[in-house]
Amino acid sequence: MTKLKLMMENSLRDLSNADGRISMLTQSVLLVFLLTLTLTSASIQAYLKDNLDQMLGSDLVIETHSPLATAELDTLQGMAGDLSTTALTDITLTNGEKWARAQLKLVDSAYPLQGTLQIGSSQSGTQRPATHGPDMGEVWLGPRLVTELGLNVGDTLTLGESTLIVTAILFHEPDRILEGHSVAMRAMVHGATLEGTSVGTGKGRSRYLITANQTQQEEIEAWATKALPGASIIKKYGGQHPLAGFWKRTENFLGLASVILFFLGAVALDMTNRRWLAKMRYRLAIYASFGTLRRTGILMALGEWLFGFIMCVLMAGPVAVFAHTLIITDMQSYFPGLATGWYPLAAIKTIALLFALILALQVPSFVQLTRASLLSLIRSTSEGHYVWPRLLMGLISVTILAAAYSDNWLLTGMTLTAIVFAMLLMILLTWAIVRLGDTWGKRRAGLLPFAFFIMRQRLFAKSAQVMGLGLCGLLLLFTLMLMRDFGAMVEGHSRSHDGNLLVSEALEDHTEAIHQWAKETGSKVRTLRPYVSAQLVAVNGERLADYMQKPSDTLASLKNPIRLSWSDTLPANNRLAGGSWWQQGTDDWRQISTEPEVMTDMGFAYGDTLTYQIEGELYEFRLVASHAFKPGGGSITFWFQVPYAARAHIDAPTRYMGSMELPEQAWNDLARLWQAHPTLALVSLKELTDRFDQTLAVITKVTSGYAGMTLLLALFVLAASISGFSADDRQKNGLLMSMGLKRAECLRLNLYDWGLTALIAATGAITGTWISGELMYQAQFGLTYDPDIVWLVATMAIMVSVVCLVGLLACRQSLQSSVRDLLTA
Repeated sequence: MTKLKLMMENSLRDLSNADGRISMLTQSVLLVFLLTLTLTSASIQAYLKDNLDQMLGSDLVIETHSPLATAELDTLQGMAGDLSTTALTDITLTNGEKWARAQLKLVDSAYPLQGTLQIGSSQSGTQRPATHGPDMGEVWLGPRLVTELGLNVGDTLTLGESTLIVTAILFHEPDRILEGHSVAMRAMVHGATLEGTSVGTGKGRSRYLITANQTQQEEIEAWATKALPGASIIKKYGGQHPLAGFWKRTENFLGLASVILFFLGAVALDMTNRRWLAKMRYRLAIYASFGTLRRTGILMALGEWLFGFIMCVLMAGPVAVFAHTLIITDMQSYFPGLATGWYPLAAIKTIALLFALILALQVPSFVQLTRASLLSLIRSTSEGHYVWPRLLMGLISVTILAAAYSDNWLLTGMTLTAIVFAMLLMILLTWAIVRLGDTWGKRRAGLLPFAFFIMRQRLFAKSAQVMGLGLCGLLLLFTLMLMRDFGAMVEGHSRSHDGNLLVSEALEDHTEAIHQWAKETGSKVRTLRPYVSAQLVAVNGERLADYMQKPSDTLASLKNPIRLSWSDTLPANNRLAGGSWWQQGTDDWRQISTEPEVMTDMGFAYGDTLTYQIEGELYEFRLVASHAFKPGGGSITFWFQVPYAARAHIDAPTRYMGSMELPEQAWNDLARLWQAHPTLALVSLKELTDRFDQTLAVITKVTSGYAGMTLLLALFVLAASISGFSADDRQKNGLLMSMGLKRAECLRLNLYDWGLTALIAATGAITGTWISGELMYQAQFGLTYDPDIVWLVATMAIMVSVVCLVGLLACRQSLQSSVRDLLTA
């Protein structure tokens, strides 16, 4: 028999027992999850690339958050073939008492450069192509916006001081990437129609659509990179879709969620490894007795494990392809034309990553095998010496996986901190309770003192069981509970501190109208905080795009204008998190403070120079402090703050953000305020909570499968906990029955054992979840996490009951065997 054939036969033979099957299923489940994620991500990225080629509406687009100066526009015109200038702004349109927030596009006579518009006279009528946008005095509205405002073609619409005629319903724009997927309602007018009417907002965008050959594109890109630091460049060929970064962050989030699954899988694999190690020590000793070198025996053991992993890949591959097909089919309602594809290189990279992580988990086992000898046939190696290496390698593997996917190290660090703390707590509780119980039982008779004595003799094994079950409970609670509590807590806090209407953007002339309207309607203005719209364009003289290339939510926000506020004293709802706040009345206005999470995600350090573009001008600030949110003074806070003296040096309009409390009868009068000030941005608390509910519905749909995977792996952990120690339990029961104990007494003894195990594990799981909530809610919202105690107690009771029931069933089955069979197991 060749060594290769022997390794294959041993690998197949391992599947005949529960440990081998649990190990293979655990690895297969992890492979299915990561491979499905990889294939789905690759399909969507390919779709976005094709979508970019078809929906850009030009060869090149330059997007800025403030219009180009005349000289810059002339330079761009000289390098381009054709040029069309458009602008996007958020605005509130009204019709009587009806109102709707919409995205208004201002176009010129050259629009569109490529492709055609699709318009119609009614929502159900025939669509027709249009080679140019609306004429002067006309407005085209999207289908949803027409319905929301109750308008028809031919009706008039008042926008500020301008009266516009609705001449068409707008169905399609050739430059609208991912047409139909934006939640914003749309309207289009000719830019000359609104000359003299202020429709600009802090987050408005100017887009310059360009047709150019390859040489011209390279020239324009090189010029824009130097001359327009705050601009983004989108190319039809060789460029990146605007949503590619968003999907990459989504992929990172889902990949980071796999850390939880991998942690559960690592626990199950560690437990099944006990029996695998016993078999491998026996086999290596047999090999050695026939003269096989130890190195050869170790290589054969590695080969057997490798064969097992290959079988997992062969099992997981088809399942992942099937799951990938189902997901893509479901997502076609959001991404028309999305299709599955073959991405072998991406799949191989994912398989290699998981192979390396699982191999890292096996390193302590292979180290232990190097000490196998003929003596191992009659005496097992003490596993206590290898508990800490196994635990360390598990943490290293999880950290590597987190590093591969994390785009928010603060939240990732909090999650890992809670897990490590829960593990340490469970170890401490296990050792303390078992040792104290053993001390208490030394002078007492009965099954409970004897149970403590047995648990003391198997302290390492019992610690492994507790940590496995405890981590399982922690991760289940963490997955299912925090999201459940999040919505209610944020809604309640916002309602009590910020009223029921958020003022997200108001100009100075708006504030007088807001106060006057509030007085007339009996409303109350709670707070209005000033700011200017500023875009971070460089860090320490390096362009933001070059400084930070790993996608994250923080980076995505900083690529657009943010709210930059000013204050000499630390605001009441902030606390100093680090650095030194400036002195009141200081003349050194080039100082800035930011939030700790921004510093962590972006890698900022005190002393860094941050360059902002504000209304086309560049301003440099030195990072000197960090401030964190503190509850009690309202939720209106800012990522970046500068001294009050800076305001005199910044040439930009002051904008305001704040909150109001409206009585019931005032809501119907909001349209009057918006009709006079259409760029005023107000968002009701109900709208915010509705958005959260919609987001939560999508997240719930996505995480349903994830929760199912978590539950499946949790069952594997429980099965591995029983199977991995079944031989020990059978021998223990056989020994006790040979000494005269009855089966009922053995069952009671096992009930004490499993009950204490489950109780300690549940305590660690709940404590870990509580700590996770405290860390995240305090860091993200400055709130105290207040979980539902009844829900926690019920969860603990269910967890303890399930573990005890499964443990007793396993024990009851083993007790059906004879004493001789139990002793020789």
